[in-house]
Amino acid sequence: MDSMSEAFDQMQMVKDVLANSDKVSEVLQESTHQFNLLTSPTFLPKVKDQGKFTLPCTLGHLEIDNALVDSGASINLISLSMAEKLGIAGALQRPTTSIMFGDATSKSPLGVFKNYHLKIGECIIQTDLTVMEMEEEKDLPCYWEPLSLVQLALQ
Repeated sequence: MDSMSEAFDQMQMVKDVLANSDKVSEVLQESTHQFNLLTSPTFLPKVKDQGKFTLPCTLGHLEIDNALVDSGASINLISLSMAEKLGIAGALQRPTTSIMFGDATSKSPLGVFKNYHLKIGECIIQTDLTVMEMEEEKDLPCYWEPLSLVQLALQ
């Protein structure tokens, strides 16, 4: 019964908007104009490559104080032990590529977990996690590609 009432209310609202489309259009144009006046565009200065830096984030239920962001990276990398802590080790998709490292060696990942929620500050983004068998460093438990941060900035 509630959903019928809700549907009726929504239909009535749509009818009201259509019946008063000129007024709605005028209000939208005015509010857009006011918004544009309040927010003049600012241009950010071009900065040099930031290289590598760390930041705090939350991955699932794990709070990480210093995840490494490497501007040369193109994947989000975690160790198998971290994947096990997150409970995703059994749900990995088969990898289709191998990873080439800076020293020209390559290694196949164990798998990829798609669309995992990464929280940085108050923002949550979906990211793909590539899982590798590697020693987990206490100081740098995971490695993020800068694209994750770009997605975060665009939210």
